[in-house]
Amino acid sequence: MKRAALRQRLIQACSLSFFLYLLGSAVWTEAESLIPRDLYLRLDPLAALLIPPAARAWLPALLPGAALIVCAPVIGRIFCGYICPMGATLDLGCFIGRRIAGDIGKDAGRIYLQPYLNRVKYLLLAAMLTAAFAGVNLVYWGSPISLVTRFWGLVMHPFASAAADLGLDAGRPLFESLGFTALLYLDFEPRRFDGIYFTLGFFLLLFILEQSRPRFWCRYLCPAGAILGLASLRPALRRGVDGCNACGVCARSCPGGAIVPEAAFRTRHSECLTCMNCVDVCPRKATSFSFFPPEAQNTAPGKRATEGVTGTAGTKEAKESCAPPLPSRRAFLGAGAAGIVTAAAQYSGASSLLGSTGRGSLWTADLLRPPGALPETDFQRRCIRCGECMKICPGNALQPAWFQAGVEGMFSPVFVPRRGPCEPDCTACGRVCPTGAIRSLIREEKYRAKIGTAAVNRSRCVAWAEKKRCVVCEETCPFASIALVRVPGSDIPAPVVDPLRCFGCGYCENYCVTRVPAVTVEPLNSLRMVSGSYRETAEQLGLKLNPWAENEEAAPADSGGDLPPGFLPLEPDKTDQ
Repeated sequence: MKRAALRQRLIQACSLSFFLYLLGSAVWTEAESLIPRDLYLRLDPLAALLIPPAARAWLPALLPGAALIVCAPVIGRIFCGYICPMGATLDLGCFIGRRIAGDIGKDAGRIYLQPYLNRVKYLLLAAMLTAAFAGVNLVYWGSPISLVTRFWGLVMHPFASAAADLGLDAGRPLFESLGFTALLYLDFEPRRFDGIYFTLGFFLLLFILEQSRPRFWCRYLCPAGAILGLASLRPALRRGVDGCNACGVCARSCPGGAIVPEAAFRTRHSECLTCMNCVDVCPRKATSFSFFPPEAQNTAPGKRATEGVTGTAGTKEAKESCAPPLPSRRAFLGAGAAGIVTAAAQYSGASSLLGSTGRGSLWTADLLRPPGALPETDFQRRCIRCGECMKICPGNALQPAWFQAGVEGMFSPVFVPRRGPCEPDCTACGRVCPTGAIRSLIREEKYRAKIGTAAVNRSRCVAWAEKKRCVVCEETCPFASIALVRVPGSDIPAPVVDPLRCFGCGYCENYCVTRVPAVTVEPLNSLRMVSGSYRETAEQLGLKLNPWAENEEAAPADSGGDLPPGFLPLEPDKTDQ
């Protein structure tokens, strides 16, 4: 491997390793980190450009992404070539694919893929931009950092945890014989997420396309790359050529397709990833990267030494060949119209055909969101569906939404109590959200960020319907919102919920002993505020949300003497005798 390629691979490996470290270390902990766990998400130029107009708010957390755009006229697309974890992941997948399948389909891809594909990323950017100014967030469909975070956090992390757990189970007899007792008690908690097949299929498709063209995503589809490309039409740090003989080796080795094949001394700087592969492969060492290099020169036999540089016609030809592959004005207008139509479809409620049942509202109102989530409209406009909150949730209770949230809510976090409860002391999801779709709250504020209210289905509850003792929900509720009361006509105490004390944490639903839970959490009276104090608002509403407190107003209930919580197999009247 040549020097420039080796340097790029080493930097990419370090960047991807650091990205995975931040993602893997995003666990429920009260310790503050010097480096934010969502650092790479804050570096996303697409989110920095589109989320503020969509959210109608200035978001300081996205300033690093804006700084990348500002620096692009100086350093070009170095971020795409070296730092972006999406590019490193695709290069890794391409490397593995080539080792498994060889170069099958590589030449065919070069035959059938047309240069017009270079314009697709600009059209996607135009559609997303017009939708953002219309108040609709489409960033999560094209944000490279959001997509790769979702891939590693919601797909690869569960796979790795499951593989490690299977390996521990298989090796426990060996560990025991060797005396490695510590490994006998090591366990990996399984993590499961809904809708991962879409993300897995999407990346498998990208890995297949990588076999036909290196950096297929970066070259043809990435809207973030389009932003940096438009900002670096002629960057200060760029490729310079002196003494080119137009052999074309550099053009064939360029992963970004930035070198003009017909005149290899010319460069489309907006497409250049600064990987410097052209420096390695040039047989005449005529290529270099520096700040403000002299104009490219060509010394091919039979051609002028400065063809395309001197003279009016040559200058015009050089500019046209080095210009970014922008779509036509008509295509840009069509892409912008597509963004407006998409926004209009969401505002008109067309997504209700796919599961959005909120009556009288443009957004779904019947979903449980994480504590501290903004009101639904603002939440949808800010959430980039990166999956950080889902990955960090200790109870695996946050799941990516599918069509139950409508098309506009796909992949957004939904609280599923049956998967796991919301820990009262946990404030992790708000701390890792890069756009503020989930507010970062301290404990005293989080206690009052009511998710919803539990409700008892009396036809399913064994205490109500079958007259059997069960106190599981009452004993597990950390907010003491469930009391066991005597019911006329029955000697068995049955659970009732105090809505003023219920936080909606889901302990009751998660631990309910019936197969279909008899206690379910609904988004009734949930508190979702853009700003202000949850504690003050809860006090004004008369809520008594105090975790681990005793419910002094609850009537004393007979739990059955020394019997443990749960079912009592004997008839109630026989037990009382």
